[in-house]
Amino acid sequence: MAPPALSFLRRAAALGLAALLAGCSSLPPWLGGTRAENLAPLPPIDGGAVAGILWQVQLGGRHASLLTPALAGDRIVAAHPDGTIIVVDAASGAQTLRFSAGSERGALAGGVGASDDLIVVTTVQGWTLAFDYTGKRLWEARVPTEAAAPAAIADGIVSVTAVDGSMSGLDAQTGNRKWFLQRQLPPLTLRSASIPIALRGGVFWGTPLGRLLALDIQTGAIGWEATVANPRGASELERLIDVLGRPSVDDQRICAAAYQGRVACFDLIQGTLLWNREISSLVGTVMDARHVYSVDEKGVAYALDKSTGATVWRRDVLAGRRASGLALVGDRLAIHDLTGHLHFVSTSDGRIVARALGDGFAASAPMASTGQAAVVQTRSGQLLAVSVR
Repeated sequence: MAPPALSFLRRAAALGLAALLAGCSSLPPWLGGTRAENLAPLPPIDGGAVAGILWQVQLGGRHASLLTPALAGDRIVAAHPDGTIIVVDAASGAQTLRFSAGSERGALAGGVGASDDLIVVTTVQGWTLAFDYTGKRLWEARVPTEAAAPAAIADGIVSVTAVDGSMSGLDAQTGNRKWFLQRQLPPLTLRSASIPIALRGGVFWGTPLGRLLALDIQTGAIGWEATVANPRGASELERLIDVLGRPSVDDQRICAAAYQGRVACFDLIQGTLLWNREISSLVGTVMDARHVYSVDEKGVAYALDKSTGATVWRRDVLAGRRASGLALVGDRLAIHDLTGHLHFVSTSDGRIVARALGDGFAASAPMASTGQAAVVQTRSGQLLAVSVR
């Protein structure tokens, strides 16, 4: 465990970086930002598609948290720091449930984990709270510190990552801890976090040390550990290599991205490196049948061949703006930037085919996707779905 002074400094640094990441008008160059008055005009739209808001729900007041909505079957589950949790129909936006998690355990943080029968949220005080789809609290459990990412739920286990570099495996029925893993943290980390994913009996987790881990979801045993990126440079800022966003996966491979590092793909079972590219990203990767997609810290979008990592196309979509979210919507790549614009890009050639939203729709958290719409939770407290046709 880190000494108290170091823990305090690490926490202060993380909060300081959180403020920088949350702002949209004045990001430092090392985070890929540009002052608002110096932003170049957005590239023109080169396509006949039309994007628009499919539905919109007011979740709560303004916030700058990293709370990420979750997709559970045909439902979207979202939460506000004040404790409000809502469940809406993914197609229509009709609200089927709205309740409060309460405030006695602290403000909600990190996002929502959801399965067919369980809603899991975490708090700034290190509590994990589980509810059913009537809003009844089923259990609560303590993890070492605040969680910065949604929990992953599968095979009767709730996997919760915390900002101290630990992961806890909790029994989905009782909340009892079944396993615990602690990883070393570097002196400085980004407030944004890697979102764990659970599948095929494992949970996959990216760390602030540039590693991607595959754990047995029942025991927490490490199946493999792979290097996405290694730190470079003399200063702690130069050596930031957090694995960020949600890894993307298919039957054969898993791909992840690190800030000031690389986009890398690994064999899903063995963890052996398949390929990597020197692309620094803050939003992770998404994948379809042909390509792996990412956006670098300067707003340039990439489509990479899944098998080789070769560049299929490269397009400056954001004109120096930083991306805050990435999702696949049909055969388009949706990219949300910190000014609030939502850009839709052709997955075949990188053309910008449509653009929606804008000022007032900025978000700090990653998007979700229903497959037919991008789901955005904005800093102004809105939950909305945007489709393109």
